[in-house]
Amino acid sequence: MNGSWFAERIRRHQAILLTALLTTTNFLVVFDGLVVTVALPAVQHSLGLGQAGAQWIMTAYTLPLGGMLLLGGRCSDRYGRRPVLMTGFGLFIAGLLLAGLAPALWLLLPGRMLQGVGAALAVPTSFAIISAQRSPRDRNRLFAAVAVAGGLGAAGGAVFGGVVTQGLGWRYVFLLSVPVALLAALVAPKVLERQPPAATAGGLDLPGVVLSMAGLMLLVFAITNTETAGAATFGTLGPLALSAVAFTGFLLHERRTKDPLLRLGTLRVPSFRTAVLAMPANEFAYQGSVFIGLLFFQQALGYSPLGAGLAFSPLGLVVLVGSSVADRLLHRFRWTVVAAGAQFASAVGLALLALADPESAYLPHILPSMLILGLGTVVGAVSFNVAAGKDISAHDKGVGYGVFETAKYVAGVFAVAGLGSIAAARSGSAETANRAAALATGYQLAFTVAAGIAVVGGITVAVLGDSPGLRRRHPGRASAVTGTSDAHSSPRSPDTSDKGNR
Repeated sequence: MNGSWFAERIRRHQAILLTALLTTTNFLVVFDGLVVTVALPAVQHSLGLGQAGAQWIMTAYTLPLGGMLLLGGRCSDRYGRRPVLMTGFGLFIAGLLLAGLAPALWLLLPGRMLQGVGAALAVPTSFAIISAQRSPRDRNRLFAAVAVAGGLGAAGGAVFGGVVTQGLGWRYVFLLSVPVALLAALVAPKVLERQPPAATAGGLDLPGVVLSMAGLMLLVFAITNTETAGAATFGTLGPLALSAVAFTGFLLHERRTKDPLLRLGTLRVPSFRTAVLAMPANEFAYQGSVFIGLLFFQQALGYSPLGAGLAFSPLGLVVLVGSSVADRLLHRFRWTVVAAGAQFASAVGLALLALADPESAYLPHILPSMLILGLGTVVGAVSFNVAAGKDISAHDKGVGYGVFETAKYVAGVFAVAGLGSIAAARSGSAETANRAAALATGYQLAFTVAAGIAVVGGITVAVLGDSPGLRRRHPGRASAVTGTSDAHSSPRSPDTSDKGNR
């Protein structure tokens, strides 16, 4: 009787549990990336690591995550969302335990790699699950909830990492995430339906898998290596050239193989193409506010770590409100209008930060920029997430979001490295003896560059736009573009269509 009662409660609250599951997935991935960064000095001291060892702790996570998102998405299409998501959680939990209990670097690195692989399986799968929801309003709300979870993971990661590292030790940065991930893994089979393998499933495209992973990992390594080796060095340009070769081979192979890892026709879907090309601008705005902003508050404005966190907190609060705003806007207007407006709003927020200097008070300059940035980035994130999967076949949603998340991830890595290098170069050439003023000039330039990229992103959305009319006039052609029909789609009358999904 208890079992039937529990099953009834599960069915009654399935929507709530699904939201909790998917938001937890995104929260853990974002949270894990930031919390480890905060704990890194303590890990170095405890294990006696040099700078190279500390860098590899981060690289061991970023390389498999960036390199396997495309594979993770295709696995969810081939083998089902439920088993792939659960596998991702299992690997992520194993990695957390291994890293938390590691006595030395040789065991810590495999733990970080397992976390990266698990995240690469879970992230595109979770977005594919959201995009497959029948109701446009449900999709928008889930994407908004996931955006909020990511914002909370970013805001809480820095604070939680510092508190736990000082109070309990760096190992608990990993170990305390285990119960949360384990609970999500146990909930997954209760709320996700079994999905039969795709009718076209015939195994993975192994040459495509190898070429895509090689190209992406080399690209991520080249970008992250610029901070230590410099941009115009063999250690950076060599991997970059090899990455280009791998990507060229991947595209040529995908055009010829009968069962590709990525159907290249997917890249020609207008809404997907626009979202993938314009979304990096939103990532630059986000990283410009989080990464550069926190450094600016502490190094140029003289805030303490706690003060910087509190100064940054309004952005996180606006994310909570902005997710609801994004849902309403997408219900009333085309996603292209909402996304372009969000990019321009983010540019305004970044421009306000660029005007701040060491003498600026919090209220006139900093607070308005945080509020505007928070609104712009969350509305942009929800809009692009919705657009990326709305016109892709159900059998390609996983790999589609694999491409989308890969582009977003690489843009984030490039934003951190690029904006950080710009700030450092400008600060180093500043003609002033005041260190705070010199640092401020560097961060101001980084904010300005990020604002300009956000404007370019808004213009890209406005110019490329969407092509819903093409799909209505030539329904057969839409299926040809994606490579297969959407088994879950059903015709709806014009009066019930959702404007945000046109």
